[in-house]
Amino acid sequence: MKIYLSLGANLGNRGETLREAMRRLARLPHSRLLSCAHIYETAPWGKTDQPPFLNTAALIDTSLAPLEFLHHTQKIETDLGRVRHEHWGARTIDIDLLAAEGVTSATDELKLPHPYLTQRAFVLVPLREIAPDLIVDGRTVEKWCETADIRKQEITVAPEVHEPYPLTMIACVDEKLGIGRAGKLLLYNKEDMAHFRQQTLGQVVIMGRRTLESLPEGKPLADRINIVLSRTLQREDVIVCRELSELWTTLGRIRQDSPAKKFICIGGGEVYSLLLPYAKELLLTEVAGEFAADTFFPAVDDFFEASRETRHELSFVRLVRAPRLLPRT
Repeated sequence: MKIYLSLGANLGNRGETLREAMRRLARLPHSRLLSCAHIYETAPWGKTDQPPFLNTAALIDTSLAPLEFLHHTQKIETDLGRVRHEHWGARTIDIDLLAAEGVTSATDELKLPHPYLTQRAFVLVPLREIAPDLIVDGRTVEKWCETADIRKQEITVAPEVHEPYPLTMIACVDEKLGIGRAGKLLLYNKEDMAHFRQQTLGQVVIMGRRTLESLPEGKPLADRINIVLSRTLQREDVIVCRELSELWTTLGRIRQDSPAKKFICIGGGEVYSLLLPYAKELLLTEVAGEFAADTFFPAVDDFFEASRETRHELSFVRLVRAPRLLPRT
């Protein structure tokens, strides 16, 4: 069963609280975190004399009954410091069940669909990212977002990364963002290799199966925790994650033991594309010219250049995710 959630926070470290809630949702029994929206910042709704909120939405696939799932989310709220003392008041974390596939409920404890779902931009706009065709009260979420009452509510994409763990990505690219050809790097440059080693040594590196196989002798990188995203790989010298929810769970365990480690995606092309929406920082080595690549780094329109250092024919560029104002529809 698919369950659609709205998450919000306006006290404490709002972004980190939302990410921690996502991490815990990803680890719920008999459940998988399928996707989540960007984090948005909005003015408070209902009771306006309180700080602004950060909000997002998530889609969970679960075999738990909706009421049992609700009890799990309430425990997450309590564990993260939620105190229920004022209706529509400020809160450390709020997790609302919006809808459940094929289920309606009108009990005092659980109402599905959520009675205010179609009235709140901070619910509908994030939900549109992950379920635009979900039908609520005879209209799709996309159509509800086009109504005048929703369009007049201000909502801004926040400068927060929306997935459970913000990622860094590192790559060497040519002028067309080419990164490889025939399963190999476009070029080998000692200075870039030294830069790569400096950035990743002692950290957690995340890669696809083909990237692992392209490493010298197909061995994992030394002095780093190697995680490989693959549905088919069978190896004991790396950590294999078969889906994103398993990746978030694995990163959560590592974070508990080693909170200072960075999580760095090192390729290849498909993994960059899969994880780019969850990245907050890109470390790109730019090489002048084109090299007939057949594999490319994805477009980086949502990032801005924070620093650039040019050495010989290479430019070492750091880009960070840029906040943006949601277009009015």
